[in-house]
Amino acid sequence: SYDRSWIRDGAHTCTALLRLGHTDEVKEYLFWFAEHQYPDGKVPCCIDQRGADPVPEHDSHGEFIYLAAEYYRYTGDRIAVRVVWPAVAKAAAYIDTLRHQRLTPEWHEPDKEQFYGLLPPSISHEGYSAKPMHSYWDNFWALRGLRDAVFLAEELGHAGDAARLAAVRDQFTRDIEASI
Repeated sequence: SYDRSWIRDGAHTCTALLRLGHTDEVKEYLFWFAEHQYPDGKVPCCIDQRGADPVPEHDSHGEFIYLAAEYYRYTGDRIAVRVVWPAVAKAAAYIDTLRHQRLTPEWHEPDKEQFYGLLPPSISHEGYSAKPMHSYWDNFWALRGLRDAVFLAEELGHAGDAARLAAVRDQFTRDIEASI
């Protein structure tokens, strides 16, 4: 119904394609989406004829990492994952940067403490476009992305990255659990 590609839809569609054995198409999509990542690591929610959409939808970073990990889990293609690893690492770092926006002392105040350590508000739900909101959807996808980034770092032999990302993942898990 629209002429754009969403990483949310793409990640799920690619998982189905992988299950059906269409690995080349998934690899092509993964690489194509990685080309549109912002220099700071932000993964756009969608891409259209104008390019990457800059709106704040914080589920996209985790969905992109998940897609890279799913591709690897289904194919075992280390070469492709090594090529896309810099984009995965940047997306994971961007998630951590977003988290740090809610790790300052003001987020320990009684009216804000439920958001401590979570991602900032976004419009990742169509109903939020007029007013960005905190969304567990974003946080759950970010956590999935961090888990998959640790997995890929371990698989690629990046022990230092794996340890650093595991620490971020574990603290983020605790912050989400505390919020819930």
